[in-house]
Amino acid sequence: MTQPQIHKLARSMLCAVALASVALRAAAEEDHGAQPAEQDPEALGNHQKNIRFDIGGRAQFIKNSGLDPFSKRDAIGQLSLLASYGFWAQDRLSLAGVVGFDYGGSSANARSDQASLELERFTLAPELRYHLLRVLALTAKVGPTLTRETAEVSGGLDTPLVRTGWQLGFDATAGVAVELWGYRSGTSHKPRVWLAGEGGYGWSAPMKLSFKPDESGAVPQRLMPLVLEDLTLAGPLFRVTAGLSF
Repeated sequence: MTQPQIHKLARSMLCAVALASVALRAAAEEDHGAQPAEQDPEALGNHQKNIRFDIGGRAQFIKNSGLDPFSKRDAIGQLSLLASYGFWAQDRLSLAGVVGFDYGGSSANARSDQASLELERFTLAPELRYHLLRVLALTAKVGPTLTRETAEVSGGLDTPLVRTGWQLGFDATAGVAVELWGYRSGTSHKPRVWLAGEGGYGWSAPMKLSFKPDESGAVPQRLMPLVLEDLTLAGPLFRVTAGLSF
């Protein structure tokens, strides 16, 4: 092979290598562009946007005298179940939708009778969250409530007198949530454990407590209706829950 032919072959090989290099680089850039941008592990990420389930207790302090026949204290305790979805975040601020269910009641003696009150409260509210720290957030929410109130009075040989009603109301609270355990990286979707506490005010519309005897009953009945003072569930409240987010 002559020297000019060697030079020609060398130039051809260099051109082929250059073209192959350009093609490989273009393919790598295209593949990189198809991959989602890696999130900043220091960002709040899943500390804010998550699904969280909470369980705990709710206590409401009620001064209304309509509660007196059903409770020896001016307070009612309830089991609280909450589910929330954090769907929006901007810097340290985030917004979640919360669905809640509270169940509980109380009992006491009303005159010579035994009286009991059972409550089932449903809540739907937006919750605003502000992260002071990665593991510490301030919270605030206001939302409507719907409470099923069942009042029962029984005594002696009478058939129990029952009054049930659905009452509209609202809860307005502010509090704090602390992440007790979880991966530091906001890109991690592994479970996180939270402890939350909040306080505020709750109100439910008054329910009239007028009990009429059941004339169709087979046992002796009261001769006169029983009328108690209207029951209004209104007063300061406090809730503490433990939660798990994903």
